[in-house]
Amino acid sequence: MRVALLTLTLAAAGAAALALSLPSPATTTAPVPWATLAFSKSEIAGGGLYVAGRGRTRLVVPAATDPAWSPDGRRLAYLASGAAGAADVFVADADGSNRGRLTATEVDEASPTWAPDGRRLAIERDGSIVVLRADGTELRTLARGTEPAWSPGGQRIAFSAGGELFVVAASGGQPRRLTTSPASETSPAWAPDAQRLAFVSDESGAADIRILDLRRNTVAHVTADPAVDADPAFTTNGARVLFVSDRAGVEQLLAAPAAGGVPAAPAAAAQLPAHPSARPVRRPAELLPDFDQQQPTDLQVRRTGRRFQLWFTSAADNVGLGPFIVNGRRNGSGMEATQRVRLGDGSLRTYPDVGVWRYNATADHSHWHLLAFQRYELRRGDGSIIVRDRKSGFCIGDRYGVAPGRVANRAARPVFRGFCNLYQPGADVVDAGTSVGFSDRYHSRLDGQNVDVTNVPSGRYVLVNRANPSMAIREARYENNAAAVAIRLTRRGRGKPRVKVLATCPDSARC
Repeated sequence: MRVALLTLTLAAAGAAALALSLPSPATTTAPVPWATLAFSKSEIAGGGLYVAGRGRTRLVVPAATDPAWSPDGRRLAYLASGAAGAADVFVADADGSNRGRLTATEVDEASPTWAPDGRRLAIERDGSIVVLRADGTELRTLARGTEPAWSPGGQRIAFSAGGELFVVAASGGQPRRLTTSPASETSPAWAPDAQRLAFVSDESGAADIRILDLRRNTVAHVTADPAVDADPAFTTNGARVLFVSDRAGVEQLLAAPAAGGVPAAPAAAAQLPAHPSARPVRRPAELLPDFDQQQPTDLQVRRTGRRFQLWFTSAADNVGLGPFIVNGRRNGSGMEATQRVRLGDGSLRTYPDVGVWRYNATADHSHWHLLAFQRYELRRGDGSIIVRDRKSGFCIGDRYGVAPGRVANRAARPVFRGFCNLYQPGADVVDAGTSVGFSDRYHSRLDGQNVDVTNVPSGRYVLVNRANPSMAIREARYENNAAAVAIRLTRRGRGKPRVKVLATCPDSARC
């Protein structure tokens, strides 16, 4: 096999020495314990998405495949059939709860892989590598190829194309070829050190697992036998490679030392599995907020002078693991927003530059606003934006009551009760936030709670409210940040439009 910038030529003696170092095709039956695994099974084997660990295996999402753990080990991205019958990308908590949909296309998608920041994913769509935000918003198409794998450092995405392996910058650019072999190399999977790639090669005439060392441009054999091996994935410490093999006469989940050795069955080994994924371990855990955007309510068209605005109430409920804590500190002439996240050990982690505070000197505000915490858009049926809001920002707090529904760790009482330094344009510090189980609600009578429909013709539209539109604020999940209503505007000439709500769509910008 030839590797980029390196040709491996084995003399007879070298080949013999290499053969002596290859693992035996035998498989040990002793279970190998380690972190929790996720994998999928075909429908004929009780299909769906499974999580195995601590001595038991659970079906968490029926009729799903291609699991991929989020970087914090709390969530899973996976594939399931969408409304159009094609495979779309979904996400869920590790126990299968809080399921959300990221894509809705008419073509099959595959191979979801998370960025290390947990705010982006790469997927395979119709033969191309596509990057999405974790709220489902599409960012860019990177290259033609399949089976993307995001590097642990976050800078690169490996993929296969035409039977070779490539890597491309996550921000885009010209892909770089890693292998140049007459054999077929597929299914790249990064090691935690971001310096090694496990992959499948058929150079020997059978599908084997190999490892490409990007620092040394060398290739190591993990398996070498007549069995068909597939779907490699490193364990969380990088010491072993998980893979699926038919060497026992039926497809089985196995693991082998990355440095070479006899394959073994994991402690929670499964038959007829696919796409194994080892759960990342991160301590201490972040107790992140989660903004569950509610669909707009109280819709009314009002006239101001010669303009017509569609007014509405918007609310973002914190249903997360911890409070949203946002501070402001004056930096020169501006006020930078910083997020503080509580950790499981009681300490705090700080994320700077999550937004900007600005003093709003209007009659019904006169306090500091966190800019663009929510955005409002009126869209056509095809998703194109026809009108945006002109909202100046939001004073974040617990002032507007408890979020509806059950929240596991709801705060016993409101904590953030202030009004964002009311009547203090010269303030150097602003402290605000939203407790778990409380709602940041803005009534339709408040300034800026509208979109201008003066020049919008009669027709069907979608009004979208979205929290944290930049995704600069760290959250437990993002796919519930948008909610929408489908409406019909009816007007005669230049007169005042009438509005009728046709449908409500929680947790989706599509309606």
